[in-house]
Amino acid sequence: MNKKILYVDMDNVLVDFPAGIAQLDDKTLKKYHGNYDEVPGIFNLMPPIQQAI
Repeated sequence: MNKKILYVDMDNVLVDFPAGIAQLDDKTLKKYHGNYDEVPGIFNLMPPIQQAI
């Protein structure tokens, strides 16, 4: 049986990516600079885009 994988583009499509980044502390911002989508749990910090739900 083949599993199908569905990828969903969330940042700035379903959730407000900059609003999530703004909640990160300086240490995390430096550690993940340029790779903020790799921050563990980052999408939990992002509010949904208006009317995306």
